[in-house]
Formats: sequence, C-alpha cells, structure tokens
Amino acid sequence: MEILQAGEEHLTDIAALAKSRSLDELDEAVARREGFLVSAYDETVYRARLSAHEYFQVAVEDGNVVGFVLAYANRHFGADEWLNRHVADELGGILVVKQVCVSREAAGNGVGSLLYRHVLDRWTTTPVVAAVVAEPRNEASNAFHGKHGFGVMFTLRPPDGRLRNVWVRPGQTGP
Repeated sequence: MEILQAGEEHLTDIAALAKSRSLDELDEAVARREGFLVSAYDETVYRARLSAHEYFQVAVEDGNVVGFVLAYANRHFGADEWLNRHVADELGGILVVKQVCVSREAAGNGVGSLLYRHVLDRWTTTPVVAAVVAEPRNEASNAFHGKHGFGVMFTLRPPDGRLRNVWVRPGQTGP
C-alpha cells in the first residue's frame, strides 16, 4: 500500500468513496458500527481542496484508492465553516481533520491508522481537531480517535443540526 498526495487523477475515486461512506447512504445501525463521513462532497469541492490543504493523502492498493484523509489549518477555513471557526476561537491555531475515509473492503486493515499517522507524525505544534457526528452514536469513529490520542473537548450542535463531538489531540512540542 502507498500513501500518495491526492491529485486530479484521484478525485472521481475520492468522491465515490466518500459517497459510499456517507451517513446519507448508510442506515443508522451500519453507521454506528462502521463509522462514516458526514459530507459526501462532489468532485468540485475536492478539486478546490487540492490547493487549500495541509494534508490531502490517498491510500492506494493495487492501483485503487482505498482511503483518504483531508486536513487543513485555520488559514484554509471557508467562510461557511462555523464549527471549525468556533473551535479555533477556543484553541487558537489548529489543524482540522475534515474527512478520513476507508473503503468497506479495506476497513479493519489499518488503512485509517496509516493515514492518520501520516498527518499526526508531521503536525506536532498545534492541536489536531476532528468533529464526529454524535447522533447516531458513531462508535467506530469514537474508538478510532481515542486510540490515536484524541479526547472529547465538547459536544455541540452546529447550524446543520447534527450533534457533534469535537475531539482534540494536543500539539506536541519539544523532544
């Protein structure tokens, strides 16, 4: 398996993968057990993120995209990113893991951890934040973030109406 910088050639696969793991595409019991993405963006949104991110990596196995991670800092926040701006007001400089997604076929094989390690091993100075939908309870994602050193900072309901737990992993400075 390779971890590569996402490029134009990956966008169709990224959008299809996100759609397949979207809450809108899963029933509640599956979402609880397997985790999901809140937003299945179209290729246009992902294309815009190709130039506005700190990390946009894909996991590729046998030529197929089996996962991706998209993370960016304050300077890349859009005007409509109420939740990210709220957390940044509380913490100062942050890196937001906006999306992490692994195909069903690759789930449970460490792909998500490999993608997160790629980000967490490189971003060490400011907190890393991930918002996880709390209704329905996203047990898989909660366990995943806990395993990677995140803790719940607070729970809130942004304007889109979906309750979220905001998970934070403190920055690590020094040796």
